[in-house]
Amino acid sequence: MYAPLQTDRSTEFAYVKSVGVIGAGVAGLQMARALLAHGYKVTVFDKASKVGGLWRENYHSYGVQVPKQFFQFPDFPMETVKWGEYATGAQTQAYIESYAQNFNLLPHIRFNTPVEGLMPRSDGQKGYTFKLGEHGHENFDFAVVATGMYSQVPNMPEWTKTKGDFQGQVLHSSKYIDQATASGKSVLVIGAAKSSIDVTLSASQVSKEPPTMLFREAHWCTPRWIAGIIPFQYVFLSRLGQALVTWYKGAWPAGAPCIHSCLMWILFPIMWVAFRIVELLFACQRGQFGCYYPKLDVVADFYGYGHVLDTSFIGAWRAGKLKGKKGTVAGMVKGGVVTEAGESINADLIICATGFRKAYDYLPAKVQAALTVEDDGLYLYRHCIPAAVRDINLAFCGSECASISNIMTYYLHAEYICRILSGYVSLPDEGQMRAECDTMRAWKRKWMPMTANRASLVLLHQTHYHDQLLRDMGEQPSRKGCLSELFCPYEPQDYAGIMKSK
Repeated sequence: MYAPLQTDRSTEFAYVKSVGVIGAGVAGLQMARALLAHGYKVTVFDKASKVGGLWRENYHSYGVQVPKQFFQFPDFPMETVKWGEYATGAQTQAYIESYAQNFNLLPHIRFNTPVEGLMPRSDGQKGYTFKLGEHGHENFDFAVVATGMYSQVPNMPEWTKTKGDFQGQVLHSSKYIDQATASGKSVLVIGAAKSSIDVTLSASQVSKEPPTMLFREAHWCTPRWIAGIIPFQYVFLSRLGQALVTWYKGAWPAGAPCIHSCLMWILFPIMWVAFRIVELLFACQRGQFGCYYPKLDVVADFYGYGHVLDTSFIGAWRAGKLKGKKGTVAGMVKGGVVTEAGESINADLIICATGFRKAYDYLPAKVQAALTVEDDGLYLYRHCIPAAVRDINLAFCGSECASISNIMTYYLHAEYICRILSGYVSLPDEGQMRAECDTMRAWKRKWMPMTANRASLVLLHQTHYHDQLLRDMGEQPSRKGCLSELFCPYEPQDYAGIMKSK
C-alpha cells in the first residue's frame, strides 16, 4: 500500500505556511533544509548552544558504529575522514556543524531555547503555540519532533534511588564526559551494549584496577570484519543480506517484494542453519561462550541490543584489563554493590550505561491520547507520521525510527514529510494508516524482543523500508546498477538528489 507522487497536488495541508522543529541534530537540520527548500517558514529550537544533538557532547570515547560512508549526509560528503574509517564523536560534530553552515541553516535556529511544551493555538487556527519559557511563545501551523532516538531522559535503574551507605559516585554514561572521572577509581559499569562496552574500555585505561562490566544478559557483538575478512555491511546491508534476514525472520510489512514472503516458507530451514553458523562464527571470533553466550538468536538480539565493535574491547578483556560479570544489582552498600545472587562487587564509581527513555509530556493531553504510546514505543505510519496527523498537525523526523544508517533515513524522512505537506504525496485515510500500524505492531511483537523502543526498530530491514518511502514519493527504489544492486550495501550517496534544492 502506497500513494505515489501526485500529478494533481493535494491541498489538505495547504494551510501550513510555518513549521516549528524541535531539535538541531542530524534529523532537525535536514528537516529544516528540506522545509526551506519547499518554501516554508521554519524555526528550529534547541536547548543547547550549538547544533549536533547527541554528537555535541556524549560519553568519553564515543563515536559512530558504522564506516564513514554510512554516516554522512547523502549530498554533503564527509571529506575529513577516509572511506572505510570510523569517525570519532568530535569529527562527527565538526562535520555536522559544517553542514549547518554550508546550507545556511544557522539563521533559522534558536539556540539555548528549550521547548517546554506545545499548546493549542489561542487564535483558533490549526497548529501549536510553542511554550519557550523565558523566551515567550510562538505560533506555528505544524510541528516536527526531531529530538533523536537517544538523547531525551537518561534511564537510571530503580536501585540508584537509594544509595544507602555507598559513599561513591553514581552517574549515567552520558555524563561520563571526562576520562579523568575514572582515574584511580574502582569502576563498575552497568549494561552490555555499545555505550557500556565503550565506557568500560575507556575506564580500563585509567582506573585503579580492571573495571567490571555487570550485565543481566549477554548480547551478540557484531564484528566490524566478519571472520576478519568480510566487512559486516556486505553481509547485512546489501540487498542479498536483506533477503537472507527476510527469509529468516519475515518480510518487512508493506515494503518488501511479495516474493520474499513466499521464499521464506521454502528457505527458512536453510536460513536457520545459516544463522546458527553465523552465531558460532561470532562466538569464536568474540569469545562469547559460557555466561557470555546470548540466549536470543543473532538477528532477534540485534533488534533489541545490536552493536558493532572493533577488536579493542576483546583484546583488553583477554589481556585481563577489564572484567565481565553476569548478574543484577540488588542494591548499593558501603564500598560497592551487592547482586541479587549475594555477591559483593567493589566500586567507588558506578556508571549506568542503561540508555534513555522517551517522554511525551510536552504534548497536549489530546495529542498524547491520539498517539497511543505503548510499552514498546510509538507506532507510526511509515515510522514518522501519526495516523491522526490531520487532526494533530504533528510529525516525527528520526525521533521514532532506528536504522543502521540513521542519518540517511532522516534525510528521507525530511523530504517525505515535506512532500506530504506540499501535496506531492497523499496519505491514506486514518483507518488505513492505523491498519498498517497494527500490522507492523503484530509483526514486530511476533519475534523482536520486548524493549521500550521496539516500535521504532527498522535496522537490518532498512533497505526495504527505504524502498517503501521512495515508492511513496514516486522515486526509483533501485538506485544501483547490475550486480552492485544485489551485492553492495546501500549508502547515503545512493540517495543524493532526492531532497529538493532551493
